[in-house]
Amino acid sequence: MNAPALAIGAIFLACARQLAAADEPPPAPASASEDRLLFSADGATLTGGSGGGGVSALWLRTFAPQDVISAGGEYQQIANAHWTNGVLSGSLRLGSGTPATALYAEAHEGAGDIAQRGFHYSVVTAGVLNTPNQWLTVQLEERRIDVDTSHGNLPKLGLSFHVAQPLLLSASYADTAGGNLGTHLTTLRVDYVGRALNALAGAAGGRAAPAVLNLLGQIVRPSPKLTELFAGVGSSFGRSDWQLLGDYQDVEGFKRTTITLLCTLHLDGRSRSP
Repeated sequence: MNAPALAIGAIFLACARQLAAADEPPPAPASASEDRLLFSADGATLTGGSGGGGVSALWLRTFAPQDVISAGGEYQQIANAHWTNGVLSGSLRLGSGTPATALYAEAHEGAGDIAQRGFHYSVVTAGVLNTPNQWLTVQLEERRIDVDTSHGNLPKLGLSFHVAQPLLLSASYADTAGGNLGTHLTTLRVDYVGRALNALAGAAGGRAAPAVLNLLGQIVRPSPKLTELFAGVGSSFGRSDWQLLGDYQDVEGFKRTTITLLCTLHLDGRSRSP
């Protein structure tokens, strides 16, 4: 699997996870036209004994190796807040060969409640991935966030280095442009893609608004300091791909641990050997 296949993507998984852990390379595209179903379930614990959980389901249609559309929905609950979103996303590769460029976009639109008060949830993302050679991919992204009383733009610059056939190193920086998000995040990540096993690990640090971290309704400062660690492992079994992710956040003493299980089911009926 080469660098474009790792970094030019199908879509971003629709789990309602916070920004940094979700800042992962999209799943590798299918080799031909194909339909897939993506499911996820997560559970979380919070400081103080409360917690939460969520589910998501997506349908994906691959028209070409890197041309994908998807649609679905997600539900998330954390402490005294819960929300439901519709999800629509897609990616399009421009040209062929190397250098390569791909465009992608994603929208999460919905609403929820914090205690007895309703709120609107909208996160819209658009970006471009450029692979000038087989070992480097550059990502430019703009994300618009309007969640409850938090709003603003969050542009991001990312670099991915394909240092060896199975190994990908990534780094990104996101900084608020307008609004009241007050978010400044640096993320480092390493991905291993083997024939029988995939793995990832990373860390993030900086400051982020509670809505960006999906800590809706929690009593934290508007832009607290964030320290985060995350890791995951995955493999394929027959027609399905599975991934287990763990994420730990420390928001100035307010701690959250999340475990997420993801499953991709290939509907073409072809066996996918590990």
